[in-house]
Amino acid sequence: MRWLRARSLGGNFAWTLAAGLVYALAQWGVLVIYARLGTMELLGEFALGLAITAPVMLLARMQLRTLQATDAQGAYGFEHYLGLMLLTVLAGVVLCCAIALVAGYPARARLVIALLAVAKGFEALSEVFYGALQRAERMSLIARSLIAKSVLSVVLVALALKVTGSTVVAVAALGLSWAIVLLLFDAQAYRREFGGASPWRPLWRAPWRDQSVRLKSLLGLAYALGITSLLSSLRPNIPRYVLEAHFGQAELGMYAALAYFTALGGRVVQALGQAVSPRLGRYYVAGDQRRYGRALAGFTGGAALVGVCSIAGAALLGRWALTLFYGAAYARNLQLFVWLMGAAALEYVCVSLQVGLTAARELKAQALMLAASIAVVALGSAVWVPSVGPLGAAWALALGWFVEVGASAWLTLRAWRRIGPQAVSTAPSG
Repeated sequence: MRWLRARSLGGNFAWTLAAGLVYALAQWGVLVIYARLGTMELLGEFALGLAITAPVMLLARMQLRTLQATDAQGAYGFEHYLGLMLLTVLAGVVLCCAIALVAGYPARARLVIALLAVAKGFEALSEVFYGALQRAERMSLIARSLIAKSVLSVVLVALALKVTGSTVVAVAALGLSWAIVLLLFDAQAYRREFGGASPWRPLWRAPWRDQSVRLKSLLGLAYALGITSLLSSLRPNIPRYVLEAHFGQAELGMYAALAYFTALGGRVVQALGQAVSPRLGRYYVAGDQRRYGRALAGFTGGAALVGVCSIAGAALLGRWALTLFYGAAYARNLQLFVWLMGAAALEYVCVSLQVGLTAARELKAQALMLAASIAVVALGSAVWVPSVGPLGAAWALALGWFVEVGASAWLTLRAWRRIGPQAVSTAPSG
């Protein structure tokens, strides 16, 4: 089969990095568009919608793409991943709408939250196709999809805000762009690469009563990662909830605009992680302790270097960059910007370690570790945000990441020791 051809790790990383940066720049571009064409209040409304929907929809996704990409033994079929994702996405959209209603947000804010949840649902379904392509190390196809999604989303959101000035219309345009790429690119790329009928057909033709055992088994494996994703998203959003409650949507909009710079470095780390995760999975299954340790150590070192560069860049060029992209009002918060980059540097190291832990199927321990980190962030936010404001939110976030770095390092060492030394010849060639 075509997907069994050896792929270049460097080529896959280059494609993934390029597309990840374009995608991060596009998401950041949406914030810039809000800042330039709208107001801090509109940006805060959009940021609040993201803060509500992100944890729920990440829980719905359950990191199925990572499980799929590292499923070296092919324990589950594509239809199992797609079927489970569709069910959890529908549940996630309903839950987001319920939260918006119970929280008592204004009607426009509720509509923004509902539309963002639907948009993120389309994005989650694309992740299943990405997982299959990533397992086959066809990162170039994923990259092209992300680039198309990025360009289309920026164009449609900019047009919507320019013409209507409405957050609701802009969010609807964002969801439309992601749906177009899912249906016209992702599904077709999967069909061309793997052959066969439409990938959607098994969703209504498969005997799901017979497959329920397989779905429950996959859910039993993935739910811990779903909880991990929920906690991972709650951690940066808890300070935002507290900040919005004490200082309003305008202050939240400013904080969110500065914080999004950290996503650029995060994309570099995620790109390398997506390129190396299938090999980490193979090395772990093969019991190749040396290759697993070497690959993960290199990945973690690269992530740490990205963090150091981010802090230095924020300190040296932060005021100029904030003025250029957002305006002088945002540039007055340089100290906050540097602290956010410091927290992000710790985050990048944690992300690299989590990829290794997932490849080693160290899943439930990650959820317990994140729960401890969440508690630290929540406590820090409760103490510092009311008295210090946005800077206190950055302090709380940095403290939570610091706790997780220590716990992740310990879990990684334990997983590495559990592999046991084996002859390199027994491992698959990488």
